[in-house]
Amino acid sequence: MQTDDTPHRTPELWFDDGNIVIQAENSQFRVHRGILAARSPVFRDMLSFPQPSDAELVEGCSLVCFHDSAVEVNVFLKAIFDSEFFMEHPSRTELETIVGVLRLSHKYEVPYLQRRALIHLSSPFCTTLSRYDRMVALADLAESGKDALEDHLPAKDTISWPTEVLDDETFFGVLIPLVREVGAIWVLPQLFYHLSARFKALAEEKILKIWTKIGINDQMTSFRGHEIQGQSLTVDVTTFLTDLIGDDCQSDRSCARARLFAIRITREVTRDLPSMPLEVWGAAEWEAFGTEVCRNCLVSLREKHRAARQAFWNKLPEMYKLPPWEELEKIKVEAIGKIF
Repeated sequence: MQTDDTPHRTPELWFDDGNIVIQAENSQFRVHRGILAARSPVFRDMLSFPQPSDAELVEGCSLVCFHDSAVEVNVFLKAIFDSEFFMEHPSRTELETIVGVLRLSHKYEVPYLQRRALIHLSSPFCTTLSRYDRMVALADLAESGKDALEDHLPAKDTISWPTEVLDDETFFGVLIPLVREVGAIWVLPQLFYHLSARFKALAEEKILKIWTKIGINDQMTSFRGHEIQGQSLTVDVTTFLTDLIGDDCQSDRSCARARLFAIRITREVTRDLPSMPLEVWGAAEWEAFGTEVCRNCLVSLREKHRAARQAFWNKLPEMYKLPPWEELEKIKVEAIGKIF
């Protein structure tokens, strides 16, 4: 009877004419050493060493053990040996696949797969507020007729993996260390932003579980940024409601009354979204508010709110001790090109 410790074949990566067996944990993969060597200088050097005479063989093939997870080795080797498995963006894929391919293509120096994985990973993450707002709007539209909508989106607006998986907070503990490892720091501001937004809903043990995975520096960065992000909601982004009414107001009393009502609604919203300054006061709030204030006040207040959101976006990387957006965009373009 096979036990949990008994190595087992991976059928989709067990080629009868393969000439090397790779083992990760209890999974074995029979593949072609020449293809591995051609794809990776690390593999080329690793496989160039002569095997000792007493080396373990599996069905006459050299056995090489990887100290990586079997799940990640599986998707990494599939990406190398199956051309239809991990196709270029905007083809659909899964976050678990991206993570495995990205980590191991970086470790074993397979640049074409690393770039492909970085493009997939970056597809929902933005370096400009205009693209962030566009992606949020598209996500709202996708609530109905999602498949039809995706079929007509340009590649620059296509998210190639289901971001709903980020509702599972454990992925933050995976992604933050990984993007640090591979240098994809342009996704960190938005990752930290959404992690901070979940703090109120998370139990303390879940927060601690995430923090134990991201390292002490990012723990401190996350905590500090969360404090600033929460303060920005009330101190910066919604202060437009308390600004003095302008001289061009066409109805002082009704506009003042509308503002007081809006302030009360905003307090209720901030209880639900305590650390999401970019999400407070969306289209629905403006549509309702616009019927209660004069046109001049509406135009003025919308511009102040737009400027406040932009100011918050501009300082978001600094909150988390990251370079400014311009530098992050440059790093991204150097890594993957100007895709998004």
